[in-house]
Amino acid sequence: MPIKTVKENNLDYWLSYISSVHLNEIELGLERVQVVYSRMNLKKLAKKVVVVAGTNGKGSCVAAMESILLESGCTVASYTSPHIKNFSERIKLCGIEVEEGELCRSFKVVDVARSEIPLSYFEFATLAAFYIFSQRELDFAVLEVGLGGRLDAVNIIDADVTVISSIAMDHEDWLGNDLESIAIEKLGILRKGVPLIYGDDNPLEVVLEKSEKLKVPLFLAGREVTWEENAKPLDWKWAGTFDGKKVEINNLQTPNLAIANVSLAIQALFTLGLEFDHNIVNSALNTFILPGRYEKRTDKRTGISVILDVAHNPASANLLMSNLAKENLEGNNLIQISAVIAVMADKDIGGIIMALEPSVDGWYVSQFEGLRCKAAADLACEIQKKSSQKIENIDDSMAASYVQACSDAAAYEVANPDNGAIVLVTGSFQSVAAVRDLSIKR
Repeated sequence: MPIKTVKENNLDYWLSYISSVHLNEIELGLERVQVVYSRMNLKKLAKKVVVVAGTNGKGSCVAAMESILLESGCTVASYTSPHIKNFSERIKLCGIEVEEGELCRSFKVVDVARSEIPLSYFEFATLAAFYIFSQRELDFAVLEVGLGGRLDAVNIIDADVTVISSIAMDHEDWLGNDLESIAIEKLGILRKGVPLIYGDDNPLEVVLEKSEKLKVPLFLAGREVTWEENAKPLDWKWAGTFDGKKVEINNLQTPNLAIANVSLAIQALFTLGLEFDHNIVNSALNTFILPGRYEKRTDKRTGISVILDVAHNPASANLLMSNLAKENLEGNNLIQISAVIAVMADKDIGGIIMALEPSVDGWYVSQFEGLRCKAAADLACEIQKKSSQKIENIDDSMAASYVQACSDAAAYEVANPDNGAIVLVTGSFQSVAAVRDLSIKR
């Protein structure tokens, strides 16, 4: 068999190849990807398409929609990024990751179509996903925007419903240095007359103005879409709009995803005309876990409780802190929380540390592979400036930092039998990916 054919059937070869085609890891702009997409001459991805943008929560929105659609008996494809462990996590058909062989074939199709046009890694992956979806007869395709919205490769697709989960400070080098500039980029996914589900409690004026200008039916969190946790533990209710009428869903069990994001997902599906009840939602989300989103696991070696969370900006860190604060409220014993952290150098590190500070009892500072990562020693200096809690360990290896944190937590529980300990791994997708295999599902 020719060497070229062997390589073309090897996913590692293709992932290395698509990383090398373009000089830049990120290059926003639609012109190149639009030309290649046109050359591929693909049919519509699905009968109905949802495009989801947002600073935080968009992955959870996609996952919630996917789960409810599957439970409703629909055929659905989803595209998300980045992945935690395997590239195939990004592209799913009916909840199942696409097989390596199909990924390789789709990359080859994109490569032939692009010819002389350089594509970024994300653009290559996005077009591969679109090719795979177009080969099926799908009821729904749910697409997560990678960065921003206006110039993101996903935005070559016209949606039937759009979702913006949240707008907060992140990726300032690409999207702008204020909320309004970032909002303008995310609002680029809007189309005239196409509904928008928007998740921030206090909508930015630019969102309202753009929606009115494009005559976009607007469903706002706290207005058209509401949710409320009941006094009864693990119980909540949702209210929204279906076919122009108010509708409520009661007796919902609290999922392993943020209720706010699940609520936006429910409204998006109702807006698409899908009707379902609390039984469908509960069945879809009761045992559903999205890797790296407040994911509760157990360390394989010590049995210590572990929480994995990809929080990588102040807004997501604040949500993480709120969840951590509940840990002590749910039990009768004191919980010591040790944070294993590594962060991208271009993030608001001070804001992340200040958000987590109230909940963290000790820091285990590390780094992951890649030029964009903040060096562990430099990150430790940033933490010392913002946190009064002790830095317990500094290590270049995420695995070593994690192992040390779990060992120390186990020793703490032995010395304090009436108390408990949790090891938190956070700061980025890469931080979680580096150690996730050292723990098991709780």
